[in-house]
Amino acid sequence: MPEEKIPRVVEGAEARTHDIDAKAGFVHSCIDGILNIDDIADVTALSHEEVLRTVERLVELQLVEWVEPTETNAPPTTELEPDIDLNKELQTTILETFHEVGKLNHYERLGVERDATRSEIRKAYFALSKTFHPDAYYGKSLGSFQSKMEVVFRELTDSYEALGRPNKREAYDRYLDQQLAVNAAERQIDRVERRAEAMARALAKAPVAERYTSSGPPPGDHPSSQIPDAIPLRETGPPVAPGSAEHLRMERKRQLLERKLGRRTRPSSKAPGRAVPTPTARVGKKTALRDLTRSLKRTARVTGGVDRAQHHIEAARAAEAKGDLAAAATSLRMALTLDPARKDVREQYKRVNSSLRIQLVDIHREQARYEEENGLWAAASISWAKVTEAAPEDADPPRRAARAIVAAGGDLRKARDFALHSLELKPDSLDTRLLLARIYIDAGMARSAATELDEAAKLDPEHEMVKNLRKQLGG
Repeated sequence: MPEEKIPRVVEGAEARTHDIDAKAGFVHSCIDGILNIDDIADVTALSHEEVLRTVERLVELQLVEWVEPTETNAPPTTELEPDIDLNKELQTTILETFHEVGKLNHYERLGVERDATRSEIRKAYFALSKTFHPDAYYGKSLGSFQSKMEVVFRELTDSYEALGRPNKREAYDRYLDQQLAVNAAERQIDRVERRAEAMARALAKAPVAERYTSSGPPPGDHPSSQIPDAIPLRETGPPVAPGSAEHLRMERKRQLLERKLGRRTRPSSKAPGRAVPTPTARVGKKTALRDLTRSLKRTARVTGGVDRAQHHIEAARAAEAKGDLAAAATSLRMALTLDPARKDVREQYKRVNSSLRIQLVDIHREQARYEEENGLWAAASISWAKVTEAAPEDADPPRRAARAIVAAGGDLRKARDFALHSLELKPDSLDTRLLLARIYIDAGMARSAATELDEAAKLDPEHEMVKNLRKQLGG
């Protein structure tokens, strides 16, 4: 099953109407539309294969469904205009492209592969120009589509210019590779946080987290279908005397619980058991689920439910050795969710996560500079904002974020906030004072602009920009 598919409980489906065993009921209780198969295996101490088979059975019963990514590019029908010289099909194409073009990279915009030749790029650009250049419809009524087509054609031209020259294309390819890598890492970070939170909720519902606090399985070779005599028959209280009535009762109960998992227990040398049919339990019976979680908790260390936290720790070490800090941080985050008492893992996670953040902020900084140099001001404002968040003591990123927002014609309030943050860190910055004065002028806040220009004049009264902005204010 592809990893991007996540099991989700079917809305309105009533599990109590189906005869499913306790194991399926336990798995069903952990399905929340966020945890994937491996996550559920971590929570339940079952193997990946057992969980997958159980989920597929629940899917057959229409109690669970696989979540498929669903995206649509269809434009709102209200944007179609009946009284212009463009048919419905062409309007739809223009609208789809207009809404998506800003999200696409240069290759995607032109519809060519990364290894396309200059001739192929040129051919694709001129073919698209026939559809999106407004001059191709000279004399026709285009309505609001005139401005949309101009935006699309401008983006296509930017892409053609970026890919049409070898030196520019080489620089863009480096930028694109970084962008794809950092976007994937950020999605992974966001995804693992949601998974960790969901797993914590599942562990709280089914209290089996204690099974991960052990330092490891006890000595001896115990097949996954067996329960050793060394496993205590109850968690608290004085020991039960072998051969006593209480011992026999609890041994019998343990065997019955293990058969609910579909496993055969090893007959005890002290209290042999008689084979009985595997019972079933309806979902919602608290006793069955409580007994099941206790059984899993006691047997996880010696059965197929190995120390799942340790599994994530080992995966983190392997990922870090390969230089994949995002994967290492992901594995350590999941290990901490399963075994929060591990101080060594917590310190390892802090170290790896810190290195990852530094790596990502360096990439964002480099991307922002590329975007500035190429006039990609909206993208630059986002990149500088990310750098500002990751490096809150550096005055340069918020100033450049504010500048990019102004250049992109963005939200002046956000630009002001970034500029003020930069001034808090570096009050004697002439560039930031002038930028803030310009923001106030564009916002129609003359008094605030004049105040900032007075402060700028104290730093450099002969600065040409101070004089020019004063003239704009009329004095």
